[in-house]
Amino acid sequence: MIYNIGIISLLSNNQIKKQIFKLITILLITFVIVNLSGVVHAVTLQGNIYKTSGKKYSARHWIKNGQSKYSRAKYERAVKAFKNSIACYPDYFEAWDGLGNALYCIGSYDAAIQAYDKALDVKPDSNPTKVNKGIALYKKGNCEKALKIFDEAIKAEPKLSSTLYNKGVVLISVGRYSEAIAVFDKAIELNPQDELSWCGKGYILILLEGYEEALKFFAKAVSNNPNRGWAWNNMGITLDRLRMYDEAIKAFDKALEINPKNARAWHNKANTLYNIGKYDESMKIYSKAAELDPFLYAGVKK
Repeated sequence: MIYNIGIISLLSNNQIKKQIFKLITILLITFVIVNLSGVVHAVTLQGNIYKTSGKKYSARHWIKNGQSKYSRAKYERAVKAFKNSIACYPDYFEAWDGLGNALYCIGSYDAAIQAYDKALDVKPDSNPTKVNKGIALYKKGNCEKALKIFDEAIKAEPKLSSTLYNKGVVLISVGRYSEAIAVFDKAIELNPQDELSWCGKGYILILLEGYEEALKFFAKAVSNNPNRGWAWNNMGITLDRLRMYDEAIKAFDKALEINPKNARAWHNKANTLYNIGKYDESMKIYSKAAELDPFLYAGVKK
């Protein structure tokens, strides 16, 4: 999940010379989906498909089709395929669960939650489905319901660090930082290589202006997984706040090496360039960030 802590307006070179304003960085954090490692743009598919005949065979064919479309990020087509499966035979867990995942990916959170509920009617003990429902609830702003579901999932599988991490993200969103840190600490205790929870702790320390401690956490995170782009982004923010500008730019460059289309990392690099007086270069990079994400500066007065 991306948290836009604040955005600055785009200014011309002349305006920069005339105006002094506070630059606000854009922090990044994301959910991790149960049973799937890495930064996630989608939720995980589950279940085994077996051959049969008649309507059940057609239903399973459509499930395979939906999973194929889903794996190639063709989410709307996946939705159609899973719905076709359900029309053939409405009692396959994989069809409802897959439908929920695909609906989640196109932002249809209400419908995704309904699909997850149908999946849980068929398979009530599916912990990953519960967690993914919790994430969809969070996306709708139902944080307390999401936390309740995460607690149920943690009770069922207390050693699953990714569920703890997800709970920590929601706790951050509602300002319960001490609880979030405790949850991240538990996740790290279970899995010291869990770079996501190190990132989560660093994120909180940035919010609390504990930059030196945050830097240690982000260093640990990128040591565990050097390909975590948003960890490099947040490390860059931390370094900038510590006025370690050259190191900050290197961190943003690393984030952009991993994902050149990361508009927020471009934006934050521009902030640092502005801080060291490279105004012309910073303006070019602000413009690049706006090109990559036209909504990045939406609502900002120019």
